[in-house]
Amino acid sequence: MPRHALGSQIVVRVSLKGVFAAGLLLTMSATAAVRAEEPIYIGSSIPLTGNAAFWGQHSRWGAQLAVDEANAAGGALGRQIRVEYQDNQCNPTEAVKSVSQMLSAKRDVAILDGTCSSAVLAIMPLVQRAQVPFVVANATATSIVDQSGVGGNKWTFKINPSDGSLAVALVQYLVDHERDKAAKIAVVGEDTDFGRGGAKALSAALATHGLKLASADFYQQGTPDFTALLTKLRAEKPGLIAVYSIGADFQNLIRQYVSFGVGIPLTGRLLTDLVPAEIMKSGALDGSSAVQPYVPEVDTPAAKKFLAEFQQKYHALPNILSRESYEATRVLIAAIKRAGKADPAAIRQALTKTDMKSILGAELKFDDHNLAHDLAVIVTVKGGKVAIAALNRT
Repeated sequence: MPRHALGSQIVVRVSLKGVFAAGLLLTMSATAAVRAEEPIYIGSSIPLTGNAAFWGQHSRWGAQLAVDEANAAGGALGRQIRVEYQDNQCNPTEAVKSVSQMLSAKRDVAILDGTCSSAVLAIMPLVQRAQVPFVVANATATSIVDQSGVGGNKWTFKINPSDGSLAVALVQYLVDHERDKAAKIAVVGEDTDFGRGGAKALSAALATHGLKLASADFYQQGTPDFTALLTKLRAEKPGLIAVYSIGADFQNLIRQYVSFGVGIPLTGRLLTDLVPAEIMKSGALDGSSAVQPYVPEVDTPAAKKFLAEFQQKYHALPNILSRESYEATRVLIAAIKRAGKADPAAIRQALTKTDMKSILGAELKFDDHNLAHDLAVIVTVKGGKVAIAALNRT
């Protein structure tokens, strides 16, 4: 073969290798670009139907507002964030079903919310086995805290105050301002982890002041008639009635309480934002008090900004659920960014280092039970209006 022909073959071969290498690099770059553009998925199990659907809707709104804000600013790790919502109907069995589906897909880097205490407690063993972080936004049962962090489940993190920490803040206020009434508190709660947990937490907080509950009664969810219970309470004449009830049951209970003319001030987790407007304006709840993680009247700059953005987007006032889900989602997104990769174990580790300011103004850090400590809002009702009486640390 002539020398010049051999030389030509060598040149051709080298050129083909170069083309192949360049093509491979382009393919790898394109694949990396596609992966970079894939969203970071977060799973959320909340009640979208059933008795607590209203709560689930607000939970979804709050979480989505935080996600939209983050995505508008570039997302996390150069990728957009997407939350996939599934319905748990505030039911432990449905919660297990929905989260099991999410975990089996192995796509979600974290699970968010849960909403109802019973549902959250059912989800916790699942995320622990799967080793996927679970950020609880709204459930308040103290047993969630007891079982998290050093309690055994290092994958569960709770943003909102527990019933226990809220009760401490409330009882301190009541002892300082209405000690005689605080010495005679009767609990009315739903027969769930929320209702019974609230009663247990209130009892423990009172005990630190040498006080105890006067009584505690629990009803089955969906109870249509509270006549017997209200008759009992009116006869016993406690100083205060602490309410631990949510959803349609809460409004039904309040309407019957007013029409029955019980006349005893309410306290506990009285959901003042869900009291029918005509009842609140009538003055029937004057003298009542409550402890909440949030009310729209809080006037810190961050809370005002959240309120304005929420109203603009959803044309409604935010409530406890929407605010706590917003806060929890912010904390989770910040942890994803600090983790440096969309990896559940790295995100869990980043969550333990959380140190950011809540919209109420407190520094959010997790204690050894993976519970964040924010401020609690003490509200009172006077002249048919709700007013903030204090912001107490939980």
